Amino acid sequence: MKTIKLPSKSISKSYYMKKHWLLLGLSFFLFQACKVQQNINTTNPSIPKIENYTKGKLEINVAPFGLDGIQINVGQIIADGSIHFKWENIDLNSIEDSDFYMSSIKKVVGMSFCNEKQIEESNETAEVFEAQLSLYDNGKYIGLLYPATKKEVQDNGSLNRHTSLVLGSYLSWYYSDSDANFKAMCTVNAEWEDDYNFKEVTSYDIQLKEGWNIVKHTLVEKEDWKSESMQGSLPKTITKTSIANVPGDINWYLSVFGE
Repeated sequence: MKTIKLPSKSISKSYYMKKHWLLLGLSFFLFQACKVQQNINTTNPSIPKIENYTKGKLEINVAPFGLDGIQINVGQIIADGSIHFKWENIDLNSIEDSDFYMSSIKKVVGMSFCNEKQIEESNETAEVFEAQLSLYDNGKYIGLLYPATKKEVQDNGSLNRHTSLVLGSYLSWYYSDSDANFKAMCTVNAEWEDDYNFKEVTSYDIQLKEGWNIVKHTLVEKEDWKSESMQGSLPKTITKTSIANVPGDINWYLSVFGE
């Protein structure tokens, strides 16, 4: 039988003390690395990147409290096109009239004009705002950062019935002052002369945590129409769902003024 010789008591104590401090130092290092990684990006395990990027360093801000309100920095785009977010909590109490710019989830998600509606769950006390990702170059507002499955999805926002809509998704960020859930369905009767007559249905499955949240807006189905002189399409089936991480099929597009 093989015998294992134990070190003397003095050696053993010294050995374990060194091991203790080594592990403690390693744990501190790993903790700091995790903190840095969280500050870089809290929404995607991989750092998002804009292809063929040529704009240099740009700041990503949101300005939810009016044109004269404060700008909140939420990240930056660096020279190689990689996007580094830092979604930090906001002290709403320090912002004058912040409650004026915040609304119920029902209003923020756009559930205002329904011919029929079904609300399964709703937190009426939560106050929420939706943020656009605005781009700034040396303090000058130059455009928007738009996350979507296709660049053309951005044009759907015009809701021009003569536009040929593109199926797909885009993301927006909601800030909530408390945890809140909203699950509902809104039906709108879309009708115009003899051109079209159908029901537009939007489903909401929103679960918000206090702070920043990602919401995915998807045009699932559209209604194409045609008359003797015109044609176009309208949204038919839409989903708005909260998600934990940025999906892999999302691309990042710049919408810069003057281009």
